[in-house]
Amino acid sequence: MMDTSEYMPMFLAEAREHLQELNLAVVRLEQDASDQATVDDIFRAAHSFKGMSATMGFNAIAELTHTMEDVFELLRQRSGGLETDAIDAVLACLDALEASVDHIESDGSEELDPAPLIERLQTLIRERTPGQEAELAGGQVLPDAETLAAAHADGGHVLHVVVALDDEAQMPAVRAHMVIAALWDRGEVIGSIPAPEQEESFSGRLVEAWLVSDAEKEAIARAVTRISDVATVEIDELGEGEAAISAAAADAGAKPAVESGAGGASSSAAGSDAGPASAAAGSPDAAAGTGSTPGAGQRASDDASGGAPKAHASAHTVRVDAERLDALMHQMGELVIHRTAIEALTHDMGSPELHNAVQNLTRSSQALQSMVMQVRMIPVDVVFMRFPRLVRDLQEKLGKELELDLVGRETELDRSVVDALGDPLMHLVRNSLDHGLEPPEEREAHGKPRVGKLTISARHAGGSVVIEVKDDGHGIDPAVVARKALEKGLIDADTAASLDMRGAIELLFTQGFSTRDTVSELSGRGVGLDVVRSAIRSLGGDVFAESVLGQGTTAQIRLPLTLAIVAALEVDVAGAPFAIPIDHVDRTLTIENQNISNMAGRRMLSLDDGVLPLLDGARVFGLPQKTQDDLIVIVRAGNRRVGLTVNDVVGQRELVTRPMPPRIMDGQPISGGAVLANGTIALIVDCDALVADGERLQNSALTAISASSASSAKAPETIPA
Repeated sequence: MMDTSEYMPMFLAEAREHLQELNLAVVRLEQDASDQATVDDIFRAAHSFKGMSATMGFNAIAELTHTMEDVFELLRQRSGGLETDAIDAVLACLDALEASVDHIESDGSEELDPAPLIERLQTLIRERTPGQEAELAGGQVLPDAETLAAAHADGGHVLHVVVALDDEAQMPAVRAHMVIAALWDRGEVIGSIPAPEQEESFSGRLVEAWLVSDAEKEAIARAVTRISDVATVEIDELGEGEAAISAAAADAGAKPAVESGAGGASSSAAGSDAGPASAAAGSPDAAAGTGSTPGAGQRASDDASGGAPKAHASAHTVRVDAERLDALMHQMGELVIHRTAIEALTHDMGSPELHNAVQNLTRSSQALQSMVMQVRMIPVDVVFMRFPRLVRDLQEKLGKELELDLVGRETELDRSVVDALGDPLMHLVRNSLDHGLEPPEEREAHGKPRVGKLTISARHAGGSVVIEVKDDGHGIDPAVVARKALEKGLIDADTAASLDMRGAIELLFTQGFSTRDTVSELSGRGVGLDVVRSAIRSLGGDVFAESVLGQGTTAQIRLPLTLAIVAALEVDVAGAPFAIPIDHVDRTLTIENQNISNMAGRRMLSLDDGVLPLLDGARVFGLPQKTQDDLIVIVRAGNRRVGLTVNDVVGQRELVTRPMPPRIMDGQPISGGAVLANGTIALIVDCDALVADGERLQNSALTAISASSASSAKAPETIPA
């Protein structure tokens, strides 16, 4: 029996991809039953998942998936798609399969009893039509002359496709299965090596198929090369005479090179002299493309008399273990530290040659750094793909109707950020459906469309990515929030009476707060928005919300593109180095000649575009003040700003971030640390926490002034930045 343990990581990764694709496709098909492309996606993903599972020895998964395929055949028998009970049954199977894959990852066992689900599915299955039976039966090992002649008589194009798998390909049986399934999507496979019944035991490196198709050869080649571990693809169109000779040669058990008639293309069946049996069995010669006839990647070229060019493509992607990417990023970070040290050491040396060498080193390492960052980038669609299924289930459970719009799915983020983004974003989506969007009858009563709209969007903004969850529901009612907060003792009666929208939103992010009177499966437990904010801030980002009563709510997440390397402004505060992420630096000012005033003992900085709280750097970070501050750094978080006094601005640096012990960060606006060129550690400023401290300072000053001298002292009006 084949040892499949080394293939387990690949199986788990691809199994989750197929299950995610199936979830998305089934929900999409429920919305548009006429989408034939989605039907094809479902068959391809299910067929590939079944083949992978069987190859790995997970028979319960393979058995359940095989029965699901029978249900999917209903899609080809009717124009109205699947009924709701069939969709529910299929989604229940997908949930069970996802749970089984999780069990396999945790303890290696399937933990799946397919019998009840198979019984449920079988109540939905109809008898196959003769055409479907013929399709499921698949082609012979090689097509006979009659089959080829019939294909030409019907006006079809007969293509001979030879696919060479990479020598290092893992799970070749699965790859062969995926190749043939991809070809079925683009025509009729009338013969293949391996044959369908031989796919699960295939261990070779060469896959052949005879395809009747009107698709462009380039399109077929592109579809096949999207499959992992495909090295080369060769596609020849066989003329009527060639087809007959090729079939005769196949029937004779040999596959010699075939010369076409006048002006025809020179063609050969890739493989070895041992014939189709050895190719199907995965003999070394067949896998390597050796023997008297040219193999895949070394086929005879078209002759000079006008032969048509062959479609040829090579693999453009490779699957890499995530731990290797993390290790690569770690080494890249070390390189950045060493480069910075060399720059510092050579800064004051007068050698032009050394200066040029350091500049070249900097340029090359920055290019390498950019490439490493790009390798780690993956589309945010990896997270977005789970929401159509989630929304479909929740709207049925809540009795609501809505349209989901996903925007900017191709927006890329660092893998580590995407991994951590899923749960916070899930909270926001569930919150919009449960709290934001109204039932259809209520929407109609308020003059709104019966169907609500939920938009999830992603876009780049400088060095950050912005993700928004927007609904057109009833919005946040400050009066309701104030009442619940008063009941919980979070605010007093005076504050409740004057609570505005901004204050209401901040209360919603308070730990343990919920506006629901009863606990349900979805809400009322007081666990939600505070968890979202904590999770996003731990990633160096923040969450903001805006709402208009009666019109809807928008929650916005801002995140750095990467967590590993940040561009920062190094500053000196009381003799200690600190780093402020450059994306949060608005500008720097000399403290001399600035308009600084005192409000109830709090310093405020008056600028042309607003009045900002001015924080003392040494006091903020708990350091003894050694010298007078000379500079002010204006720090921005979202649309809020604060001034921070510092002793000196050292310069811009690229820093490799590292987590810091909780005892160092406790109570401090610090998000991490970074090693500088001289070996010292610079603490990275948490700009969101810093700005929040400034706002509390400003609000307390305004409150103190209002309480002590409402008639004689008027607080300066803050102009939004």
